[in-house]
Amino acid sequence: MNTHSFFYTRRTARGMTLIDVIVGVSVMLLVFLGIFGAFRISIELVFSTKAKTGAISLITERMESVRALAYDDVGTVGGIPSGNLAQVEQVTLNGVVYTMRTLIQYVDAPEDGLDINDENGVTADYKVVKVEAAWNVKESSRSTFAVTHIAPKGIESLTGGGTLRVNVFNATAAPIENASVRIVNAGTSPAIDVTAQTNSSGSIAFPGTPEATGYEIYVTKSGYSSAQTYGVSGGNPNPSPNHVSVVEGQTTTQSLAIDTLGSLRTFTYEPAGPGSFTDTFANQSQLLVTSNTTVSGGALVLVDTAGVYETSGNAFSSYIEPTQLVSWNEITYASSTPADTSLAVRLYYFDGSVYALVPDGDLPNNSTGFTQSPIDISGLDIATYASLQLGAFLDTADTAVTPELLQWSLSYIAGPTLLPNVPFTIRGSKTIGTDSGGAPIYKYSDTFSTTQFGEWVITPLEWDAFTLELGTGSGYDISERCDHNISVQPNEDKEVVVTVVPNTARTMRVVVTASGAVVEGASVNITSTADNETKNSSACGQAFFGSLDADNYTVSVTKAGFQPHATVVAVGGDELLEVSLISQ
Repeated sequence: MNTHSFFYTRRTARGMTLIDVIVGVSVMLLVFLGIFGAFRISIELVFSTKAKTGAISLITERMESVRALAYDDVGTVGGIPSGNLAQVEQVTLNGVVYTMRTLIQYVDAPEDGLDINDENGVTADYKVVKVEAAWNVKESSRSTFAVTHIAPKGIESLTGGGTLRVNVFNATAAPIENASVRIVNAGTSPAIDVTAQTNSSGSIAFPGTPEATGYEIYVTKSGYSSAQTYGVSGGNPNPSPNHVSVVEGQTTTQSLAIDTLGSLRTFTYEPAGPGSFTDTFANQSQLLVTSNTTVSGGALVLVDTAGVYETSGNAFSSYIEPTQLVSWNEITYASSTPADTSLAVRLYYFDGSVYALVPDGDLPNNSTGFTQSPIDISGLDIATYASLQLGAFLDTADTAVTPELLQWSLSYIAGPTLLPNVPFTIRGSKTIGTDSGGAPIYKYSDTFSTTQFGEWVITPLEWDAFTLELGTGSGYDISERCDHNISVQPNEDKEVVVTVVPNTARTMRVVVTASGAVVEGASVNITSTADNETKNSSACGQAFFGSLDADNYTVSVTKAGFQPHATVVAVGGDELLEVSLISQ
């Protein structure tokens, strides 16, 4: 019997881990995403190239059809020159929708002189044809165009037409390039409606414009104000500038101004006035911290445990931090201190890290506490003491009774504060004509009311000088407006602050200036048979007087370094007096 020895070689195959699987799948995913991305880009490139090829084909076809026309027939429907070609139309080719735009214009060639210097007096020397095709690719717009010139076979002529020229400039009389100028006249046959852009000189000419009246002109540009001519209407019987007329063989020129848009933000405030923090201890809502004290029966008292009061306790008010603080005034409080009890009030301030006692150097006896009301705090510097806190300290030697703090108050002057819902009327100085009585018709006129936050924004707004007045029945008078003359410049975001007070029948606001600048600290005195008041002009150079009599007032204005000024004002309503001082 043979004995055979068998040797087995055992190979152990290690299984794939989860990490191996993830890495492998990620690599494959990246490869396939790259292939897919490249495929998608190639498809989009093919589509884009195909779309552009179609656009060029349509433009070429349009150009060939234009060249096949007689010179006099080269024009667009509603255009100058007029013809049968559409200015704008939609064309579909190979599944792509194209917007085709055709612009045809006469050109005044420099070779024979420009405009009035033209040798033969005809500015329509030849025609320029621009054909543009626009389409969209993946929500992105694409376009291409071609331009050609079409010249007459013989001598150019302007029979039956003249030249309409439009000049567009800005607020400083500089020309505006690429402004869109639209010419409309429904009274011609065929009707005209054509749009073109100004050149680098801010001008566009339409030679060959048919002789007619009533040409409407509209000028626009993105981000700019607009300008136009106006027709006679019931609301505007005497328009200016009115629609223009074109006479055969003559040039009619109309100039219009546009510029970048701005805005006007109006804030309404009530002036600085008294304010206060007051706690009548109806509950503990205005107490920030209490120790062995509580609110009971409308008073701050020591804590009572089974008929026995704590021997001492304290409480601290909420932080008192008025906005637009002008000055502190005083602390008042009411208390009850039965025999063997005491109550003291101390004042604290935020020193940058914690609330600490106001030093005795600034408020004498504060460290020991005040036992008498009122407490004068008008001397505290508001820069150092912008945030205050009241502290009450209660003590009793007889645990059967407690002192009581019935009420405390801290008063101050703060402001101005925003005032909501104030109505206004506003109008610009630019006019578009006059009514039948000769009164101006303003280009911009509107009404508004400030929001609950005391502001209103008018945007966009054309540059202009504006008159801002309170709306009828507002219940207020303007006591101060630093921007007395409101002027909004191109691209300016203007802010105007208006301070108002409750309305009275007769008021006077005096504005003091010198060489165009406001004068602060001028003494303004008004006197009448029964009145004599003096106020200093504010930082805005203004002094306001309310509740005046229907009388003649002598207004005297004095300021060191200036000659005294005096005048008489008959007060019958809300009067505005502007005083310009002269240096000595």
